[in-house]
Amino acid sequence: MKRISILLSLIFLLANINIAKPFIKYNSIAEIKFDKTVHDFGKIKKGAKNVKCKFKYTNVGTDVLLITRVVKSCGCTEPVYSKEPLMPGQSTEMEVGYTTTDIVGVFNKKLTIFTNGQTESVILTIKGEVIE
Repeated sequence: MKRISILLSLIFLLANINIAKPFIKYNSIAEIKFDKTVHDFGKIKKGAKNVKCKFKYTNVGTDVLLITRVVKSCGCTEPVYSKEPLMPGQSTEMEVGYTTTDIVGVFNKKLTIFTNGQTESVILTIKGEVIE
């Protein structure tokens, strides 16, 4: 009887260890946080090429963060970012270049950042005014 009791206790203990592992992984979630989501270039001269700004972001989660894709609202914007995984607590920057067109006036462009994090997408905005 004592052997059966010890055997059942051992099985129960091992079962609990195996059950706990998925919950530990499940609670690990990546999370992206940008220091800002809007950048105003102000006034830019017509014909300016590749005016740049930077958006700093941090993985504030507990799992590895990946940017899975970036969707631009216009071909005049060009994001440059690391495709490498970002560990919890680490920060890096995304550089966004903007090339003016022949159109003078106010512009407002969006980039949608998709991640594997709890927040699946974030919208970044660049804006300004192209002048003669």
